[in-house]
Parts: sequence; structure tokens; C-alpha cells
Amino acid sequence: MKNSRHEKAPSAATLEAFETVNISEDIHMVKHTEVNEKLNAGAIGTPVTVDCSFTPCNIERQDLFAVCPSVPAVDALGEASCILSELKGQLEFMAMGNADIPCINAWSFLRAVDSAKAVIDSVQVGLERAQ
Repeated sequence: MKNSRHEKAPSAATLEAFETVNISEDIHMVKHTEVNEKLNAGAIGTPVTVDCSFTPCNIERQDLFAVCPSVPAVDALGEASCILSELKGQLEFMAMGNADIPCINAWSFLRAVDSAKAVIDSVQVGLERAQ
């Protein structure tokens, strides 16, 4: 078994050659990426979310929250599904008579549904724009 303390350090010329190769590879990757972007410029992009405000909070009906634009649709729908799944589990528990729905929970459920709906609406517009 070799001990790394006794290995010979690379010479300055070897290190310089190694850096030159790495720089050359980096330049090649940048050019490769640029070419791919040009080739894919005409292709249909991945559907993404669009800006979608929700939850009016004052007399002027200004929305407090928003779905951020440019999130991949599949990720946004996954999050909406998680929100609805959590809500469904809580509602099933209460529907079985295990607990009443207190007013505070009803408001929480409404906010969760509002959020999931905004995500789905945002993805729908994003899908329509991608066509």
C-alpha cells in the first residue's frame, strides 16, 4: 500500500498541461451547449407555469400570493397533488366522524384548495401557451 506522503508531486509543466486540457474541455462544453441551444430553439419547450396571483387580502382586492412563472409544469402539478393529498387525508379523517371541522381548520382547508387551484390554473395557461 502506497503512502501518499511519499508520492512525487507533479511538476509545474505537468500541472500546466493538465490545466490546458481542462480549459480546452470547458471551452468545448460551452460551444457544445451553444450549438444544442440553437438546435433546440425551434423545438417545443417544456410547459411551465405562468404568473398567477391569488388570495385577495384587502378592499382593493389585491392578491397577496402568486404562483411563480417558469416552474416546470410537472413539478408544479406534483406540488399541487401533495397539497390536495394532505387535505384529502384530513377531510377523510373528519368525515369518518372522528372529529368535527373547526372553523380554523375550514379556513386552512380553503387556503390549501385555493393554492392548489392557482397552481393548476397556472399550469393550464402554461400548457396552452406551449401548444
